Amino acid sequence: MRYLSPLRYPGGKARLAPFFARLITAQDPTPTQYAEPYAGGAGAALRLLSDGIVDQVHINDINAGIAAFWRTITTNDGADAFCELISTTSVTIDEWHRQRATYQAGEVDDLALGFATFFLNRTNRSGILDARPIGGLDQTGDWKIDARFNKKNLTARVQAVAALGDRIGVTQMDGIDFLRTLEGYEEDVLIYADPPYIEQGNNLYLHAFDADGHKALANTLLRSPYPWLLTYDDKKVIWADLYGAERCARFNIAHTAAIQHIGRETIVYGPGLNVPGGLEITPGVYARWVDAAS
Repeated sequence: MRYLSPLRYPGGKARLAPFFARLITAQDPTPTQYAEPYAGGAGAALRLLSDGIVDQVHINDINAGIAAFWRTITTNDGADAFCELISTTSVTIDEWHRQRATYQAGEVDDLALGFATFFLNRTNRSGILDARPIGGLDQTGDWKIDARFNKKNLTARVQAVAALGDRIGVTQMDGIDFLRTLEGYEEDVLIYADPPYIEQGNNLYLHAFDADGHKALANTLLRSPYPWLLTYDDKKVIWADLYGAERCARFNIAHTAAIQHIGRETIVYGPGLNVPGGLEITPGVYARWVDAAS
């Protein structure tokens, strides 16, 4: 199965899992755990766990619907009930309105809220939870609302996650608070942070950062005892003001939100992270160190 996560995410990083695997094995000691404070689709975490690169993953998301989704499908009973909903729920505009109302109400059980979140993620443009459905409300677009809702495939993904569920920790916390809970793991956990973009963050994420939020994240990571890395959109404020250019690099990656295009991102390597030379970010794509004068 190429992708394990049942969720679609703009800028999803599942394709970076082989790169993360090489980083993990380059550390001494080698971390046995992996954590994402802004997990979203958690595609890289699931691949690392499935491939046996790590023994345990910790996924955190402050969004109540996303957290409810992961809490539900990481238990066998929850996954079975979830798969039944996938099988029996019609993928129509009328159902979209019902699931949207459930998601917006928020105060429901994990199964109902998690499924509503999943339904919107699979039927909305680019997987953005507050976007309109694929094909529009009048369904006159070239693609229809069920274009990304292959029930058989999605059921298989949910079942694959459930099979790994006893090695997946799920929390619903502010990302910085979550990072502080991991300080006791020290070198036994690799942290990958994929926070909201500096630019377009408010358009893509329901819990975007302001300038103070980006600064607070940098301060937390730079003072942390564990190995970490993070990715951002390529903005000078990242490598010049927040993290310092000496541990920052640039790479190209395909973006799927709105118009599909190849974008450029910044990757920041924590000061305690061993980064071997010549590592590919994705096949044929290498990170290039940032020139502080650029």
